[in-house]
Amino acid sequence: MTTTSATSSNSSILSQYAIGNNTASSTTSNASAAAAATSAATQTLGENDFLTMMMAQLKSQDPLNPMDNSAFVAQLAQFSQVSGIQNLNTTMTSLSQNMTSNQALQASSLIGKQVYVPTSTAVYGGSGPLAGQITVPQATSSVAVTIADSSGNVVKHINLGSQAAGSTPFTWDGTNDQGTALPAGNYSVAVTAPIGGQSTQLATALPANVNSVSFTGSGGAVQLNLQGLGTVALTSVQQIAQ
Repeated sequence: MTTTSATSSNSSILSQYAIGNNTASSTTSNASAAAAATSAATQTLGENDFLTMMMAQLKSQDPLNPMDNSAFVAQLAQFSQVSGIQNLNTTMTSLSQNMTSNQALQASSLIGKQVYVPTSTAVYGGSGPLAGQITVPQATSSVAVTIADSSGNVVKHINLGSQAAGSTPFTWDGTNDQGTALPAGNYSVAVTAPIGGQSTQLATALPANVNSVSFTGSGGAVQLNLQGLGTVALTSVQQIAQ
């Protein structure tokens, strides 16, 4: 009886399957050749291609020198591992899309509300006080708040005195240093404190109204469109006003 030896090794099959190589060597088996042609057409080896090549290898092996059992089991285990990774990638992609969609739906409940975001621009409505938050990196003897109008003219000085490390609230009543009420508009807020012997600029979080929510699609970030501030990421929100 005449037999035909397998012309592609176990490792070559696994290598072609794992990295999507479409240059599989031709074999003496018609089934193996068909699998290689299908792979070349699709630019990748799928599960069916792998199984077809494995069956061709089993059919064409020498009965007097069959495939080593341990190698065959290892080949099956690696095939299962690669298939599992592909399924995991598909599942994670679907999960990510669902999470982003849910995040967009939850963000829509913020429309019409005020949120605090990291910014130095205060959107003043023209009446009532405006509250903000200051991040103080370490205890300091003095925290000074300076508010300027859209032309850069300083209109208000607020001295908060000594502050401990952490988040420090402040309130601006909407007036200038002379007690005159100021009109609605955007004002810049600068906060400084002596830290380590030097005057240091401190970060502020200021409120703004949420006008709408933008969703950039699969894998994209959810964006909030804020009145007077433009677009910011939902993840930038530090606090939601009550």
